[in-house]
Amino acid sequence: MYKTLDAPLAVHVEVNTGCNQRCCHCYNFWRSDKPKLDLRLSELLATRIADQLAANKVFHVILTGGEPLINIETLIFFMSELSKRNITFGLNSNLVLLSKENAEKLKAVGLRVVLTSLLSYDETTHDSLSGVKGSFQCVVRGINIARIVGIRIAVNMVVMKENLSHVQKTGEFSHKLGAFAFSATRVMPPRSLSYQSLEDFSLVWNDVYSVVKQLLALRNTCLKLDSLVPYPSCFFDSEESWSLLGRRTCSAGKTSLAIASDGAIRACPHYEKMYGTLATEDLTDVWARMTEWRNGSLLPKACRSCEFLKLCGGGCRVASSGENICNEDPIMSDALDKTFKSREFLKHRKISPVVADNAKLRVKNVCRFRKDKVLGIINTGGIKNTFVSNETLAVFEDLQTKKSIFTPKFLREMKMITMENSQYLSFLGELVERGVLEQVT
Repeated sequence: MYKTLDAPLAVHVEVNTGCNQRCCHCYNFWRSDKPKLDLRLSELLATRIADQLAANKVFHVILTGGEPLINIETLIFFMSELSKRNITFGLNSNLVLLSKENAEKLKAVGLRVVLTSLLSYDETTHDSLSGVKGSFQCVVRGINIARIVGIRIAVNMVVMKENLSHVQKTGEFSHKLGAFAFSATRVMPPRSLSYQSLEDFSLVWNDVYSVVKQLLALRNTCLKLDSLVPYPSCFFDSEESWSLLGRRTCSAGKTSLAIASDGAIRACPHYEKMYGTLATEDLTDVWARMTEWRNGSLLPKACRSCEFLKLCGGGCRVASSGENICNEDPIMSDALDKTFKSREFLKHRKISPVVADNAKLRVKNVCRFRKDKVLGIINTGGIKNTFVSNETLAVFEDLQTKKSIFTPKFLREMKMITMENSQYLSFLGELVERGVLEQVT
């Protein structure tokens, strides 16, 4: 179903297991059985991980935990090792422990973006959900420190029953704090809890639709709006809502994986199944064992024949009802019960603007290239990747190396491109939209 890449494009690395908050919705599966588990990434393992990622041309790392600032010395060391290997990274942190001194050190080794968690604009609600009184003020302080030293801030709000009505106001508050992005992510029922206890964390279709409506109301803030988990396409009843949140699909075992602080490897940060360990094995060997995430065997039966499957990948597997991750995403089940008359908007792909035949173009300097057996990948930063043929990859890598400025007409003639002209110009227009190419004035 999905092509098997030579290696992941991005990985989550858990710097440690410990955390200074007790969030009721925490997805770390060890929290219930081993609440005091204190595993920490060592510098020796950090170096091995960095070597493995570089050898396999992994583009980006998401540094997470636990709370990674608890293991600040190794965190800074690991960031430095990644920077040396031209691997970009971002940090997921609640920022409670951030000091100006450490923020400056993090910035010095290459940290540019932090994703932090804010559970409500209301201090009492946030503190209640985080399990620590005073954490709201600490997060706000951490955001301000990060911004002062020049680290950009994205805010994620995990949405559950208790803060469902707070999404819009929390987004507005995040904007006032100086965040450039805001995600409202529906809660994933913690898999460490008994399944009789999960009803408190389950959001039904109407609840999730309220999240979407509140996000839509934030468009005038110029925040980058998103969710950190995918939605099934059948959830959406309008192009407006689908355009906002319908473009994210599950990347677990397809383009990403998670590495624990002891080297154990999982397909998804939210899912406990281990496939091997980077402490003693090579990344490619463990990656090869994740075929169930790529061959469609984990999909619900209703998704396998759906015409919109390619758009959403079946939603979130960890959100599935009950213990079996092959079950349907709950909001998919609810959506299928709705009497929507049409989802024609899902059938119409956005048409990229056509560039002129004589437009001056060049390949952006930020682009990184990777040639796999099955296709080529052009990375334009973080987890933003464009898939092309290996022949196309070679062309654009050469153009970037030579710092060439070209026109579509010149490139067609030089490379003897036989693609129909309108399709060719639309393809180049899409590459401009995706940040691979830029027009030169």
